[in-house]
Amino acid sequence: MYDSPLLPVYHLLYDRYTVILYHLLCIKWRFRGHKRPARREAEPVINNVTFIYKSFERQRMAKRLYKNIRRYYPGVRVIIADDSRKPLKLRGNGLTIVQLPFNRGLSYGLNSALERVETPFTVRLDDDVLLTPFTGIHQQLSFLNKHPEIHLAAFQACSYPCNSAREHAQEYVSSGMKNAAKPLIIPHMTKIDDTHYVMGKTPNLFLIRTEEYKALGYDDNIRMIDHHEFFLRAAGNIVSAMDTDAFVFHYHNRFDKAYRKYRMDYQSDIKYIRGKHQMKPKATSTKESAPDKTGLSAK
Repeated sequence: MYDSPLLPVYHLLYDRYTVILYHLLCIKWRFRGHKRPARREAEPVINNVTFIYKSFERQRMAKRLYKNIRRYYPGVRVIIADDSRKPLKLRGNGLTIVQLPFNRGLSYGLNSALERVETPFTVRLDDDVLLTPFTGIHQQLSFLNKHPEIHLAAFQACSYPCNSAREHAQEYVSSGMKNAAKPLIIPHMTKIDDTHYVMGKTPNLFLIRTEEYKALGYDDNIRMIDHHEFFLRAAGNIVSAMDTDAFVFHYHNRFDKAYRKYRMDYQSDIKYIRGKHQMKPKATSTKESAPDKTGLSAK
């Protein structure tokens, strides 16, 4: 399918379909009483949080996410690191675009955005997600303020039908990071409140204390698959928790051939990470999977 001459048509149709679907879901959620945060709820986020994300060859998505963030938290700071072939053209109050050399990589881009954050908290997102009434960045901020022993509060990425965020959370229940160099400060799956549990590894979508985030940062030598390696280093240094009821809408377009060409080019990353952490190679699989979810075939 990915080599079909109809790929551009699939790409366009899927993009339109997912956007319409997101808006229909928002209408449904609104009728059920789930709304964007009120001004008094949004203000702590606006004053204390910066959103960062990396953009590469998906400028429409990057712009869509920026507008989405500002609808939920008007005036909040946003930093986008972009290494697309053509510079990202987007303007807005509180917006910073860090233009990087072409295909410089995810880790380098996130580091470039992170070093410019001046607020005490940072939200890390991907450019192919959208906030929902269930993401609750203001609620995650309140949670971290109440629990100083927790440094990171994560949420899931949910595609249609988005019925249960807890189903998506199951993917991380076994991720105790036993292969990390340091043991977790608080044991994996420790319950913090009704919806937050300590996780050795969470989705790559989270609110985090900026000081600890900058101390960890990313390895610039890893161009694409930063996810598992980040939490290997995070273990024993910060405490990560996940809200099992919170999620963003994920609309990654599988038919974007140009993007996939670079996204799936991660073999050198795997070799580098295994050498860095002295990880033994796993048996190869013929099934193609997204690199950020493989955990190098080890969770």
